[in-house]
Amino acid sequence: MKRLILVVAALTSACASLGREDRFPKGMSDEVARSVRRSSESHTLSRLAALERSLNDYIQAKGKVPQRLEALVPEYLAEIPDVELGFKEHKDRSDVHYYPASVIVGGGINGAALGDSGGWGYAYNDKRVIVFVDCTHQRMDGSLWYKARGVF
Repeated sequence: MKRLILVVAALTSACASLGREDRFPKGMSDEVARSVRRSSESHTLSRLAALERSLNDYIQAKGKVPQRLEALVPEYLAEIPDVELGFKEHKDRSDVHYYPASVIVGGGINGAALGDSGGWGYAYNDKRVIVFVDCTHQRMDGSLWYKARGVF
């Protein structure tokens, strides 16, 4: 029980620093750092799902694909949410990097063509509309961030 209280206290302390550039302060235990990263990943995946739903709603209502994700705001989405990856290589950001249709290969994203901005990525062609996390790093489960996406 004492250990649980310490972990909760450490997480609360860590959460207070999530907006700062140094997400992993010196001396943070590996266990707490993993918990912070897991939480960040979960937030981003939820935000990706919200983007996907809003994008789908827009396409269904308007009968066309938006050229920019900002077209979803404010009618379908309050704002473009932040991507939180939970590691030092990328700061939290809501930027969207727009890619040409050629980045879609075989129904998925060609990771070698990405800029790895750490924000959102968006590409579409006549068959697919893909919003994704513009990151070539691995998630905690070993999969690549840019592959965590929805395809419409």
